[in-house]
Amino acid sequence: MDSIWMKEANEADFEEKVIAASKTTPVLVDFWAEWCGPCRMLAPILERVVNAYQGKVQLVKVNTDENPSLAGRYRIQGIPAVKAFVDGHMADEFVGVLPERQIREFVDNLVPSEADLIAQKARPLEEKQPREALGLYEEALKHEPQHAASLLGKLRLLLALGRVEEARLFFNHLPAALQFHEETRRLQIRLDLALSQKSGPSLAELQARAAREPENLQHAFDLAHRLAADGEYEKALETYLAIVRKDRRFKDDGARKAMLQLFEVIGPRSPLAEKYREKLAQILF
Repeated sequence: MDSIWMKEANEADFEEKVIAASKTTPVLVDFWAEWCGPCRMLAPILERVVNAYQGKVQLVKVNTDENPSLAGRYRIQGIPAVKAFVDGHMADEFVGVLPERQIREFVDNLVPSEADLIAQKARPLEEKQPREALGLYEEALKHEPQHAASLLGKLRLLLALGRVEEARLFFNHLPAALQFHEETRRLQIRLDLALSQKSGPSLAELQARAAREPENLQHAFDLAHRLAADGEYEKALETYLAIVRKDRRFKDDGARKAMLQLFEVIGPRSPLAEKYREKLAQILF
C-alpha cells in the first residue's frame, strides 16, 4: 500500500484506526489472508478506488489469520470480506471480488456529497444564525435539488423566520419520498399551527376571551392552539390538559389529540412531552 489513506490494523489498534477514524471519514476494512487468491485480486481494485477519492474514504486491511478475534467479532466466514464503517458503526459490507464500477458505487453511498457537507455546516447555525443557515441549505439544494436534509432544513428555517406562506408553498412541493419522513410530519404540524396563527385573532384577544368566559371550552381550545403556534408549548399543553379534565369529548377528543400532535413537535421523548404524557395518563386512566 502506497497511500496515506491506506493502513493495516490489528486487534490492538483497530478501535483507533477504524472505529474512531470512521467518526470523521468513512473507513473500508478489507479482511484478507496471505493464502487467499481472490484477496490478491481485490486488493489493487480497492486501492485504486480509495486513491481516487483523495482522502474522502480510508482503507484499513486486517489479516484474519493474525487477528482471529477481529474475524470472529465481525463474523467473517469467507474472504475477501469488506466492511464499511461510518460514524463508529458498520454501515455496509460485501464479500468476494466485485468489479471496480460496483465498488465505486458502494463507496459513493458512504462518502458525503457536496450537498451533505454544506448541510452539515448549516445545521449548527440554525438557532443563532438562521439566515446564514438558510443560505447554506439553498446552496446545497443547487448542488442536489432533492437533498432531503437540506429540504427539511430550509422548511424548518422558513417557519422559524416567520415566512409562513413561503413555507406552505415549499412544503407543497416536497418530493413524495419525504412525505412520510418523521420530521416532515412534525413540520407539517408546525406549519398548520403557523397558518392558523396568521389568520386568527391575536394572542391578547384570545386570552381576554378565555378570561371573560372561563367555562367556554372553545375559547380555551383556540387559546391553546395559538399558544402552541407561538411556541409557548408548556402553556399550550396545560390549557389543552384543562380541557381534557373538563370534557374529554369536546371537539371529538380534540384536546387530547392536539396534545399528542404537540408531543411530536417538541420531541416525543423530551422532558416536557414526558411530563405532560404522564399528566394526561393520570386523567385518562
